[in-house]
Amino acid sequence: MALVNNAVATRINYIRGVRHLMLALDKLPEDCTVHEIKGFLAGLKKEGRLSSSTLNLRVCGLKYYFRYVANRLDLVVKIPNPRIAKYETEVLSTAELKLLFSVCRDVRQLLILQLLFDTGIRSGELRRLEFKHFDKHNRTITLHTTKGKVLRVVPYGEHVRIVLKDYVQMLGYFPKGALLESYKEQGKPLTMRGLQHIVRQIAKRSGIKKKISCHTFRHTYAVHFLNNGGHLPQLQRLLGHKHITTTLHYLKYAHLPLQQIVTPLDNMMCTDHENKV
Repeated sequence: MALVNNAVATRINYIRGVRHLMLALDKLPEDCTVHEIKGFLAGLKKEGRLSSSTLNLRVCGLKYYFRYVANRLDLVVKIPNPRIAKYETEVLSTAELKLLFSVCRDVRQLLILQLLFDTGIRSGELRRLEFKHFDKHNRTITLHTTKGKVLRVVPYGEHVRIVLKDYVQMLGYFPKGALLESYKEQGKPLTMRGLQHIVRQIAKRSGIKKKISCHTFRHTYAVHFLNNGGHLPQLQRLLGHKHITTTLHYLKYAHLPLQQIVTPLDNMMCTDHENKV
């Protein structure tokens, strides 16, 4: 999986699924019958401790193992993938965003929220950000460790620039490594669990009833971008989506500014008038 450049998170989840089966049935996956594998997966679903998407990852991990390691295509075909439950995407309003910013306890927390919303980057990308990735002249951030290992450049605004400056003043130095350092180990990046904890605590203090995570700000960025007149191909590039169909998901949450759109007829008549002049 490393040789074909699969994401680290994918490797971990796939291996976890194979290991779970081996420990539960006390045998190699290829030595199991289809009935045993289905019974194991049905048991996981019945317990209710795994979401449908996590259970699907377990199945994908087993299928990857049977296809590329054990060479058992018969097992790949006979194991069904669970139907993934579809959840509504939480999108924060302008008022909710301002409320979240106001309950941040320090500049570091404010920087986290504003970077997530202003750029739409993933939480993993935020954790790995360093000062050298910022281009202050062009006001852009270059992301070298994105999902899929694709180089991506995203813009950031004036407010983030100001908060970044305040953050450096609070620290009293420029971090040589990660922008957001671990509380316990200087120079080491903030852990994913630590980042998620910070966002959850801010959300809790705000009193907002929506389920808010780091990814909520990415969804919110996408919808606000479209509402402010942004185009789908632009959004696809900024979010780093491989397929436009992924980006299209945000259209159902957007309220496009229709009153600002020039109709084809008006545009044609305007063009004709300009040509006559």
